[in-house]
Amino acid sequence: MLGNVYLCGPPGAGKSSVAPLLAALWHGEAVDVDALIEAADGRPIARIVEEDGEPAFRARERATIAALAQRENLVVALGAGALEFAENRRAVEASGVTVFLDASLETCERRTARQNGTRPLLREPGALARLHAARRPRYLGAAIRVSADDEWPQGVALAIEARLNDARAPARGGERTVRVKTAKPYDVVIGENAVRDIAERVRPRAGGRVAVIADERVGAVAEIVEAAYAAAGFAVSVTRVRADEALKSMDGLAMLYGALVEARVDRRGIVVGVGGGTIGDAVGFAAATFQRGVPYAGVPTTLLAAVDAAIGGKTAINLPSGKNMVGTVTQPAHVAIAPEALHGLDERDKLSGYGEMLKYGLALDAQLYRTMRENERAIVSDPAHALDVIARCVELKAESVARDEEDRTGLRALLNFGHTVGHALERVAGYGALRHGEAVIVGMRAALAISARCAALDEREREDADVHLAGLPVPESWRDLDAEAIVAATHSDKKRHAGGTQYVVLDAIGSSRLHDGVTDDDVRAALREIGLR
Repeated sequence: MLGNVYLCGPPGAGKSSVAPLLAALWHGEAVDVDALIEAADGRPIARIVEEDGEPAFRARERATIAALAQRENLVVALGAGALEFAENRRAVEASGVTVFLDASLETCERRTARQNGTRPLLREPGALARLHAARRPRYLGAAIRVSADDEWPQGVALAIEARLNDARAPARGGERTVRVKTAKPYDVVIGENAVRDIAERVRPRAGGRVAVIADERVGAVAEIVEAAYAAAGFAVSVTRVRADEALKSMDGLAMLYGALVEARVDRRGIVVGVGGGTIGDAVGFAAATFQRGVPYAGVPTTLLAAVDAAIGGKTAINLPSGKNMVGTVTQPAHVAIAPEALHGLDERDKLSGYGEMLKYGLALDAQLYRTMRENERAIVSDPAHALDVIARCVELKAESVARDEEDRTGLRALLNFGHTVGHALERVAGYGALRHGEAVIVGMRAALAISARCAALDEREREDADVHLAGLPVPESWRDLDAEAIVAATHSDKKRHAGGTQYVVLDAIGSSRLHDGVTDDDVRAALREIGLR
């Protein structure tokens, strides 16, 4: 039982518009706290604040919320500042679930432009921007967060309904399914039977064959996939490959094409890649380009691939001039993540995947970050027991991909928190010296320092997160690298444009944005702060 649903968010997020639409979907009653106060008092909120003062208004607000908390099956539009008060937070948390309608400052400014006279706290110039930033950390404590920049309130209500349904009805057998809403939607299935049941979820068309291409180190998982398709009556072949950087070359690609020819796969069939990010990159690219495109299903066997690389459709191979220079954005037909595929990872692979998971919490979801810190030992010791956290990371990746499928608008770039310096560390150290997620952990420390210097991140929040990241067992070899070489390497980042390099910065834990104004001196200062000279 979820109890009441409380909508929170800044002025202009659309709480009052979404509440009745959600109530209709949820078969509940919509109420608006401010409207109830106005009806009981006979005066608009602006006059109550002007004539009686804000403390008197807040007292009415507390009494109204306390009364609503005694009722059931409500969708409540809270006032923008209601959760700033502990008494209100306790009443809300005890009686239901809180949903944060996350609208950008630009959206809120546009929607409230003609309402400042009715919103007494917004009358001073810059007031909305200050409140938007100051209250955001409180909003990020909500159990559910949805984007509210959509100009169609019904779409926001439907997104909330889907999240509420997930919370109200746990998946059968512990299974979680995340729908990636791209032009051709697909499912990411996370659970004990995700791989065993793969033939029931994604299969060839009539007459099609199945080609499984697997990292030779995860042969047991490939055998499960092979058995599933064979039992379903499909012709299936398995090719085992050495999944290193050589696979992501023109020679490696030719070898993969040869395997698909030998398997007699055509566009009616399906290619299943079993392995980590290298398999997703190379086999995914081969499938996307063989016979102008054969459907591809991913079975990630590393934590890093499960929470990131397997979702979103990016495939690539390398050229002598650089990594990932030739590729496509081709969404998979299906992704299956199962515990048995994550058992047995070595300690550095676990840490590398955990580092990539932390970026989701730091950049997009403060509650997820807190959950990961509280359960860090269990997650890192055996990721197979962390399916809920993995599922949340997948949800965040899916939301970003759906909003920026082709990776062109910048919305997806927020997933690169810590990656600009992280990629530079990998390049200067020599690819392979640091695992990707290890480099990202160090890169996030630099990004936190940049955020405190160039954005609105509170110094106490920065220090707390930095101490946490510094305590993770990343190999110490990065400390011997030359800071100037790292600064220079950031200039090769894929987010670089004519005006410089874009950085993902935090205004608060869980609140990120792109920033064009970071200078080389800012990066140098950040590197000094984390111990590089």
